[in-house]
Amino acid sequence: MEQYFKIIRQALQESREKGKGTYYEAHHIIPKSLSKKSTTVLLTPEEHYTVHKILAEYWKGHSIYSRKMLWAFHRISFDGKRKITKEEYGEARRILQELWQSEKSISHKEKIAIALKGNTNNSTRVFKGMKSDMTDEGRASLSKKTTERLQGGKQWSGGPYTVEFETGETITETSYPDLEKATGIKWTTLQKRLLTSKTPEKFLRGWKIYKGE
Repeated sequence: MEQYFKIIRQALQESREKGKGTYYEAHHIIPKSLSKKSTTVLLTPEEHYTVHKILAEYWKGHSIYSRKMLWAFHRISFDGKRKITKEEYGEARRILQELWQSEKSISHKEKIAIALKGNTNNSTRVFKGMKSDMTDEGRASLSKKTTERLQGGKQWSGGPYTVEFETGETITETSYPDLEKATGIKWTTLQKRLLTSKTPEKFLRGWKIYKGE
């Protein structure tokens, strides 16, 4: 954990602020799963990636916290199809930040206001049917940067993965998205069961999952 606290101390000494040019992400110094009250520190996305990797490695032998730390790191280090590096994570977050900070048109703001008025559940905000205000140039730039990021890299699959049902039927695919299409089970559920469950090979709700055929 020496490297972890070195990164934290350096960030605190710099008195960082959001919205001052450099993009930062808030990180709980003491993970929320360990304490309900925790001070946050502003980290670059690369630092954020690194500290979560350190936490996952440090707590990997713990009976409870290992799964929580692994899942937190997994959310950062996987884009749904493949493992990404800290450099790729940082680049993607900065691209997204440019879109988040772009000024919304009056039309777009009006659509958001209408959608929120008709939504009684504040915890789930749905903007169904709203069109993006991103320009063609913006789409082209994002597409180009994404292509450059992936160029030369092998698309991650990680499989094969097999789902076996209590009926005896088995379905095998090379990636979680393909397995979702074949089984009807959300890929996030499949992935979480295999990566975080202590007994993914046991039947639960009529099915189990394991890596390999």
